[in-house]
Amino acid sequence: MSIDLLRRIRRNTATPLLSLLLIAFAALAANVAHATPAIMQANGAPACSSCHTQGKFTKAEGRAGLAAYLAAQTPICLPPQVLQGNVCVTPRPPTCIAPQVLQGNVCVTPPPPTCIAPQVLQGNVCVTPPPPTCIAPQVLQGNVCVTPPPLSPTCIAPQVLQGDVCVTPPPPACIAPQVLQGNVCVTPAPTSCSDVDDLDDEHGQELDDDRDHDGNDESDDDSGKSKKAKIIPILSAPDHVSVHAGETLTLAVTAFDCASRPLTIIAKHLPYGAALENTVDPQLHMSKGVITWTPDAGSRAQTVEIELKVVAEDDGAGKPVASDERGVVINVLPATPAQPLAQNGPVKSNTVVSAGYRSKSQKLTVAGQLLWNRSSNKGDRLAFIKNQNAVISDAASGVQLGTAAIKRDGKWKTSITIDANSAPCSVDVAVGGVRATQPVKGVNCQN
Repeated sequence: MSIDLLRRIRRNTATPLLSLLLIAFAALAANVAHATPAIMQANGAPACSSCHTQGKFTKAEGRAGLAAYLAAQTPICLPPQVLQGNVCVTPRPPTCIAPQVLQGNVCVTPPPPTCIAPQVLQGNVCVTPPPPTCIAPQVLQGNVCVTPPPLSPTCIAPQVLQGDVCVTPPPPACIAPQVLQGNVCVTPAPTSCSDVDDLDDEHGQELDDDRDHDGNDESDDDSGKSKKAKIIPILSAPDHVSVHAGETLTLAVTAFDCASRPLTIIAKHLPYGAALENTVDPQLHMSKGVITWTPDAGSRAQTVEIELKVVAEDDGAGKPVASDERGVVINVLPATPAQPLAQNGPVKSNTVVSAGYRSKSQKLTVAGQLLWNRSSNKGDRLAFIKNQNAVISDAASGVQLGTAAIKRDGKWKTSITIDANSAPCSVDVAVGGVRATQPVKGVNCQN
């Protein structure tokens, strides 16, 4: 309470009513003055003038001034708080919608992941793709379809390599009296030895009787008896055979000896690369020599003549006994394109049994026989012969000469009218992918 106010109260003590009013006002003023520091502290006001802008220091002025003072103050919020209604508040974290994620109270879209091969990115996720399906001849290597380099297959006999494919060569064409056995032409064993005994060096003539000194018709020793006839082994071989350049010739010749001595077949003038193997045919019980030769694919047409003989070991102390030499002419024909066998076809082999030409009638007659695969059935064979014929061509020029229908038993035969000047020396006969070659008898060829 101020000193001036107390003095006024003392002066006016004579007037009781006035004194009471003054005391009440002083108490009220004291209450207002004591409330001001608390309000200032609570609201952060630095001085009374912050709210009492008019200098009246009344409650109305203080309330209005306090509201104005607070409205003028903008708080500085520290993250993560934000200002809401002039008040710093901590907001709730946002709800992120995939693929966004919460980073520092903010929804962000993460960068796509980096996939390590062989994984690939699918829908923002690294996944391992399934391996591709390769179409032949491609193969899978390192999860990639690649075409492997061509490899030369290893062919199992009797197949041979032509190009990059293993093919079964057609069986050789056998010339009568030879027959085909195990893909080799052989001559059947003679049925009798009665006509193969040769006489001695004197051709069977008996030596003159040596008479002794007493005139008796007796020999002084065994020299008066007939010498034992010399038995010469027999060699069977064809006169002509044909082979295309680049293909393999397999020629089998047989030998027979009525004295049952060990035999060896000998060949002279074999071409380079040819080989002769002496063996024994277990079915015919005969000695056999097999000559194999593959003329180079670039060889020109030519004729090669070889000489064969068979030698028998003498069963006594004498020298070996040999047959006469027999010449065989090999006709080398031009190379032809490879014709591999159709896979799983019903034909196992095709053989030309005979090929001959008669100049008088100008007829070329060719006959042969198909051998069916055991795995084929009657339906397969009928379907085959319905759509296939035996095609006869000139083996040297490749010109087609005619065709022959195939019977159900696999046999085929045809006669073709052809001028003598155009008659072939050898013919090729193709059935499907199976071909056989045979020299033609009765044709005047300079071979």
